[in-house]
Amino acid sequence: MGSWKLRVEDYGKIKSAEIEMAPLTLFVGDNNSGKSYLLALLWGIENFGIEALIGKRYVEEETGQLTEWLITQIECAVTQKQNRVSVKSIIEIMNCLLNKQLEKQKNLLAKGIFNSENVKIGKLTMDLTGLSDRYVDFEADVETGQLSLQFDGRYRYVFSKSFMDRRKLQDEKQLQWLLVRALYCGIMNMNDCELAESREVYLPAARTGFMLTKDIINKVGRNSTFNLAEEKETITPFIRPINRFLDTIESLSIDAEGNRKYTKLVSVIEHEMTDGTVEFSTMPNKEVLYVPNGFKKGISLRLSSAVVTELSPFILILKHGKYVKRFYYEEPEMCLHPQLQYKMGKVIGQTVNAGIGMVITTHSDIILQHINNMIRLSVRKDRREICREFGYTEADVLSCEQVKVYQLKAKTRGKTEVEELPCGENGFSVPTFNDALDEIMDTAYRIQG
Repeated sequence: MGSWKLRVEDYGKIKSAEIEMAPLTLFVGDNNSGKSYLLALLWGIENFGIEALIGKRYVEEETGQLTEWLITQIECAVTQKQNRVSVKSIIEIMNCLLNKQLEKQKNLLAKGIFNSENVKIGKLTMDLTGLSDRYVDFEADVETGQLSLQFDGRYRYVFSKSFMDRRKLQDEKQLQWLLVRALYCGIMNMNDCELAESREVYLPAARTGFMLTKDIINKVGRNSTFNLAEEKETITPFIRPINRFLDTIESLSIDAEGNRKYTKLVSVIEHEMTDGTVEFSTMPNKEVLYVPNGFKKGISLRLSSAVVTELSPFILILKHGKYVKRFYYEEPEMCLHPQLQYKMGKVIGQTVNAGIGMVITTHSDIILQHINNMIRLSVRKDRREICREFGYTEADVLSCEQVKVYQLKAKTRGKTEVEELPCGENGFSVPTFNDALDEIMDTAYRIQG
C-alpha cells in the first residue's frame, strides 16, 4: 500500500479529520455526519491520481532539489547500469512540494469529485509516512536508450534516452515534471491520472436503484449530461464516484476471464447470501440476471429480492473486473437481515485477505463485532480449535494492524469530530453504537419490567 496520511479541515460537516488507511478502514458514527464525504474524498485522491494532487504542469517552487536528486541518481545509473537508493532523504522535500500544490489543487479536486462548485475544502494536507525502508532502482541501458525506475521491486516506470541526458533534463522542465510525477506515483502507489478503467471501485448507497435503472441512464448519455466540465456553470445530479460506478458496471465483459483467485469468495456470497448466481445475459444489452439455486433459467434483476440487487454489483465486479485495488463501500449491510450482516462481515474480511483493500461506511454493530471476533481470534492460542469449531479458515482471520476504525460524532453548530478508535485485545469499542444500545436496553428493562 502507499504510505500517506491525510489531514482535512472545514470540509462539508467535518471540522477536521486525520486519516491513514489500512487494508480495512471503517467509518462509523452518527447519520448525516460526513462519512460519505470522507469516503468520496479518499476515492477521489486515489482515482484521479497524482495529476490531481500536484498538477499537470511543472512548478518551479520546491522542484529544483527534487529534480537535481533525480538527475544525480540517473547519472549514477548510467555509469553503473543500476543504482539502488533509499527515498528517506527526499521525503521532507516531497512532502513540502505535495502540500504546496494541494493548497492550489484542493478545490479543483472537490469539484472533480462532486461535479459542483459548491463543495469547498478549507485545508488539505498529506504526509508521506513509513518510508524509511523504501527504495528506488534506477536502471539505465545506454545501448537500448531505456531508463527505468522501479519501486520496491514492484512498480516500474520506463523512459526514453532523453531522460539520461543531464543537459536536456535541465533545459526541458516538462521532462523533469514527468520524472517527479513518476516518483510520487511509485512511492504513493497511485496512478498518474484518472484511468479509463478505475482500479478503485465506489459502491454507492443507492446501488440498487442504479443497477435497476443503469440502461435508461446510459441512454441519455451520462458523460455529456452528468459530468461538470471546468468551463460549465450548471450543477448536475450525479457525483463522479457514481458515474465511475456506472462506467465500471458497463465496462465489465462476460468474455473477460476476470480474476480467478476471487472464485471462492464469489462462491461464498452466491451460496451463503444470495442463494443463487448473478450473471450477465449474452444479449447485446448485457442484462443482469439472477439464477436461483436449483434453476437453470435466470430472471431479471428487477424481479429479484433486495439482497440480490444490493450484492449484484459487488459480485459482478469480483467475477469480471480485470483488476480491483480497493472497494469504497457505502453501508454494505443495506437490506441485510442480521444473519446476513454477519456473513457480510465474513466476506469483508475474506476480501481484504484476498488482497483487495476496503474502505467502508457502516452502522452495523454486527459487522463490527465479527471483525472484532476475527481480531481476537488472531491472538488466541487455541486459534486452530476455534477455527475448526466455527468453520473459519486463515482467510477469515484479521489482525489489529490490518484494520483502522474512525468514529464520526456530530457536535454543536453542525460540525463533526472525527476520532480514530484504538484497537485493543478484543478489537474496537464504538461509543456511538454502545450508547444507542444501552439506551434501548434501559428503556426495554423499564417498560418490560
